[in-house]
Amino acid sequence: MTDFVDKGKLLRVAECNVEKVKQARFEQMLKDAGNMAMTPGMLSGAFGKRENGRYMDASLWDNEDSPQRISVSLIELHPKWMFI
Repeated sequence: MTDFVDKGKLLRVAECNVEKVKQARFEQMLKDAGNMAMTPGMLSGAFGKRENGRYMDASLWDNEDSPQRISVSLIELHPKWMFI
């Protein structure tokens, strides 16, 4: 994600709880969504997994209209905040 942070306008963060039988499919969907050709407006993304099916998904977007706004936190990025 750090390669695209200076181009991003919005950071989308979602915390998810996924049933054990659905975790493999969920992880594959997150990896597929990371393919920019499949997700217009998305610059980059990453996810982390914790115990008991808890996930944190973060993605960087080029405009505020691209990401879905359901059950997520959206953080508008400002160039003055960049320190990476």
